[in-house]
Amino acid sequence: MVRVVGGRGKFVDIHMTGMSMVMHRLRSAQKEVESSADLGVIKAGGHVQEEVKESIAGRRAEPKSVDTGLLGNSIVVNKIKKAEVKVEPRGDTYPGTSTTTKEVATHLEYGTSKINPRRHFRNTEARTKGEVKGIIQKEIKIGKI
Repeated sequence: MVRVVGGRGKFVDIHMTGMSMVMHRLRSAQKEVESSADLGVIKAGGHVQEEVKESIAGRRAEPKSVDTGLLGNSIVVNKIKKAEVKVEPRGDTYPGTSTTTKEVATHLEYGTSKINPRRHFRNTEARTKGEVKGIIQKEIKIGKI
């Protein structure tokens, strides 16, 4: 609480009381926002994960990838640290080969001398940017800031 008190002579005294209570509320609000932001990022990662899978399956603007099962099922959301995730293939190995889903995803994303890029991840990122922000903002508002 702030009080304005008439001072002696030409001066005005301004006092703020309850500073410890204000600091306590700010620390509590910070924890709520951090927790809500973390949850929002995880939920947004799940949304992006599903959109990448839809892209791989040919239900978005990018051409369908030939072998969608193993690659599509390997797309996961990995938590990196608080309020940070990465959507990527798990790195499963194709049966009878040493080729991983990460390698296939990279070849599809950027293309090779034999195939054009499919851009499943980069196009999904561009396409869902606004939705990702909205999901995170919604969670932070739910967190009662």
